[in-house]
Amino acid sequence: MPTRLFHTVFCLAFLVFSRTVPAQTLPSLPMDGKIQRGSLRCGVTYYMVKNDEVKGYADFAVVRRGEAPARAAEEGLDTRFLSRHGIGPRPGGFFQENDGSTVLHLDRVPVYDANVMDSTLLVTFAQVAASRADEAVIVSGDIDPVEFKKKMDIFSMMVPQHFVENSRGPDYVWEPWVMPSVIWKDRPMGDRGVVRVAYASPRTPQEQMNTAQALVMGILSREFQTIAVRRIERNLRDAGIPYGRLDFSYLNSTETSGNEEYAVEVQTDREHMEAAMKIISGTLAGLDGFGVPVEEFTDAKKVMMAGMVSRGNEALSNRKYVERCTAHFLYGANLAPYAEETRLFARKNVPDSTETRLFNQFSNSLLNQLSSLTLEYRARLDSLDENNALFQYNLAYLYGSTFKESKDYSWQRDTSGLEVACPRIKLKETKPEPVSGGVLWTFSNGIRVVYKQVPGLRNFHYSLLLGGGLSGVSGLVEGEGGYFGDMLSLYDAGGMSAPDFRDHLAVNGIDMEAQVALTYTSIRGQAPSSKLPTLLKALLAVANGRTVNRGEFDIYLRNAKWAREPVDSRLYAMMYPGFNYSSKKYAAGLNPGTQAKAAQFYESLFSRMNDGMLFIVGDVDEPTVRRTLLRYLGGFRTQRSAAARKTLRYQPRLGTVTHHETEGNKGVHVRLDAEYPLSGINYAMSGIAAEVLRRHIVEALDGKGMSVDVTTGFHTYPQERLWMLITCEGGTDLDAVRKGIRKAASSPVSAKDLNAWKAMALADMNRELAEPETIVTALVARYGIGKDMVTHYKESVNGVSAARLTDMLSTLAAGSAAEIVVE
Repeated sequence: MPTRLFHTVFCLAFLVFSRTVPAQTLPSLPMDGKIQRGSLRCGVTYYMVKNDEVKGYADFAVVRRGEAPARAAEEGLDTRFLSRHGIGPRPGGFFQENDGSTVLHLDRVPVYDANVMDSTLLVTFAQVAASRADEAVIVSGDIDPVEFKKKMDIFSMMVPQHFVENSRGPDYVWEPWVMPSVIWKDRPMGDRGVVRVAYASPRTPQEQMNTAQALVMGILSREFQTIAVRRIERNLRDAGIPYGRLDFSYLNSTETSGNEEYAVEVQTDREHMEAAMKIISGTLAGLDGFGVPVEEFTDAKKVMMAGMVSRGNEALSNRKYVERCTAHFLYGANLAPYAEETRLFARKNVPDSTETRLFNQFSNSLLNQLSSLTLEYRARLDSLDENNALFQYNLAYLYGSTFKESKDYSWQRDTSGLEVACPRIKLKETKPEPVSGGVLWTFSNGIRVVYKQVPGLRNFHYSLLLGGGLSGVSGLVEGEGGYFGDMLSLYDAGGMSAPDFRDHLAVNGIDMEAQVALTYTSIRGQAPSSKLPTLLKALLAVANGRTVNRGEFDIYLRNAKWAREPVDSRLYAMMYPGFNYSSKKYAAGLNPGTQAKAAQFYESLFSRMNDGMLFIVGDVDEPTVRRTLLRYLGGFRTQRSAAARKTLRYQPRLGTVTHHETEGNKGVHVRLDAEYPLSGINYAMSGIAAEVLRRHIVEALDGKGMSVDVTTGFHTYPQERLWMLITCEGGTDLDAVRKGIRKAASSPVSAKDLNAWKAMALADMNRELAEPETIVTALVARYGIGKDMVTHYKESVNGVSAARLTDMLSTLAAGSAAEIVVE
């Protein structure tokens, strides 16, 4: 198995580079230009990344190879100093075990304070000096690399010289298992259960970790995921098996020193666990026995391309850089920029037929070793016959690999129904648009479009903003409105069934998601630069030619009942009991009549498209956009009337309500909510207030091993309200969280901290406003709720004061609170 698998991967990597490299060699990958790597005088490896993700902050880490965390290390750490400056642990503590090695994480170090930065470096190198293992120091954030390297050189003088020989341990050897494994984990999940099927495979050879072979391995895994998950989902649906979620995971050689692992996981009800397992088995067997046709593989690559382009454009966080440098130190992972993987994926010198053949060899090599299988059940069961479970898996596998299916799994569909003649329109008016810095066009049929070019990304973001939201829907029950957005994906459109229409969007790289708020609806997503005509034809089909697909809704209804609401939805329901217009999903609210209500709602919206706007931001040139709009915008329906805003009853729960749960990861979750006006200053200040709150909670949780994260936002209708969501994982100390909230509301803010946080807020907005997705969000806020948070953002940030911060936090602390403790 290892020889054949890696021969397949090497062949594909070699073919991709066959025009540029000598025979039988693969070039090393280039390193991300932001990363600096070297050795300090004491022999310790260092990684430095100048990253402006969060101005004034950096993440530190110490990686200790081959030495597991010791309790004494955590006890010897000066956590009081760290917590006092907002440097909190990850769930479970500052020291994390990583495959037999130790990683000390010091996240969100306020390096804007030179004293704190120097003291944190002292803590860092004290930990380095406490061990003779092979170690690395990693820092990513808002640092001056030259000055920071000087500081590390000074601190490294206190560290004894490290002489490490053969620190990577014995060479890895793939050892096939004697027999497959069956695992049963008794979990309190009610009527739900999880089936997990995992296959182990050998890791990438160490000498190939920094070559194209490692990237090809990652690409093949994503192709396998795209094809396998699509097939499994279709077969679950066709068999009538309910599922709350379907996940695929890939544990690769950059995350472990051991075997790689490919796993599929399905959440269903206990009654259907065996049937779901058989579907997984039979589907994987079909990939093993018969492979995939060229057409399906080619479509899968097209579906993946949009995600690969977005990944290549991604700006990495400090945490991600630390993870990548840790993987390089421990496992030899490559440090190539993600754009290199996108470039490799997009190269065209390998015919699809050859790639398909190699992919099928890869799938066969992975799946045909039954001994590498782990079959896992997680549910509250009376018992599990492990031998019978394995027998049933083998039986389904044998059938799937013997009898070839007749299903067509490709994504391509007949799109002739999308071709419609549209009435001619003219461009009536052009003027500057202040929020985006682009232009606002008004066409002769009344439809308005905001366009802003952001070159070099190979894609664009869009939003079709429609006037009207949940407040205009009669007869809603609590939690029902949250499902209205999903209803749009359940229509037949353009002469295609709902599943076929979704396939059409996917194979063209188009994301389309409807977000239904109280007063507006936004259909938004992204698409490749060349797909603007395809997007507009799809929107026309949805607006004018959609029909209800009852079968699709029945499947959706069945599956949604088994999906658990996220914790923020449960907190919202606790805080606003009886409010029927929430955009949160509660399974009890979804009912057989939801689709009909949504159908009437969407018909009202799409009949008056001039009561809304279209936003296009990204890498599309202006002549192309204008020409395409003139061709297709005339096909949308318009009316003179606009949506009326309905008066709603809105009464948040007063005081505090607390629930205790046992299902899920241990933690404390709190939602704070108070009436507070949304203005430019208050919007800018809310992010700073969230950081103040986070720091005080981190300090209050000192020594508890609990992580802290705080997010914030505003409601605008029917009442302007500020909310903050506090997530603390790794413990259950609710009293300490409450103490941190009280202290944040009553403690003064120093001038140094305030100035640093204002600089952080300004830098965040400057960076985000260069991103098309953020610009689209700002446009939705401006024209959907009438709030411009961008145009005078600098003045708003400068207007933040310590007194205003105290007022905001004290108002929030005195408002409503919903709490969930997961024990």
